[in-house]
Order: sequence, then C-alpha cells, then structure tokens
Amino acid sequence: MILLFVIHFYRKAKRRRVQPFPYHWHKLLLENVLYYRNLSKGRQLVFQQRMMQFLSEVYIEGVQFELEELDKILIVVSAVIPVFGFKEWHYTNLSGILLYPDNFNEDMQFGVSFP
Repeated sequence: MILLFVIHFYRKAKRRRVQPFPYHWHKLLLENVLYYRNLSKGRQLVFQQRMMQFLSEVYIEGVQFELEELDKILIVVSAVIPVFGFKEWHYTNLSGILLYPDNFNEDMQFGVSFP
C-alpha cells in the first residue's frame, strides 16, 4: 500500500504546474484545427485544459531551430485529439518531443548537404 502511495506521489510531483491557457491560442485553434472548431464552447474549454495538462507533463523542443508557437500548438493538438474521449488520459511513457528541422539520411544525420 505504501509503495502505491509513493509511486502515485512521485508521478504527481514529476508533473509541472499547469499553466493557464493563453487567450490568443483560441483564435489560432479556430483558424487551424477543424476538430476544435466543431466542438461546443464547453468542450472547447475542456480541450484547452487537456492541452495545458499535456504541456505540463511533456516538453516540446526544436533541435537546432526555433520552434514557432503554432508548431507547438499543432503538436499538442495532435496528442490530445486521439485521446480526447478518454476522461483522465495521460501519456505516462512520454516525457518529451523533439522536432528536427530536416529529414534524416541513412546515417541518421540531418541537415547534411551532399555534393
């Protein structure tokens, strides 16, 4: 019983504080995400909360380039949409997402130009 409590406490402690939803993201979602646009106002609020919960648990970084805000939003939306119907879903085995600026070649390198 104590072990379960420790595991539960550790998982909760590992999560960062959930930040408030940035107001201007609502417009970006309406313009770029049909799924979000088709939700009722109440479900949009739940969707926003789920987005921010995801961001509190998973970091998103660009590798050797600056990640734009819309990129980050679309990545989060891509994670939330498939599990939106599951009330308390968390990606327990995902801690970070790295976005690379180019394709990988057969040597698993990117951004290498060949003559």
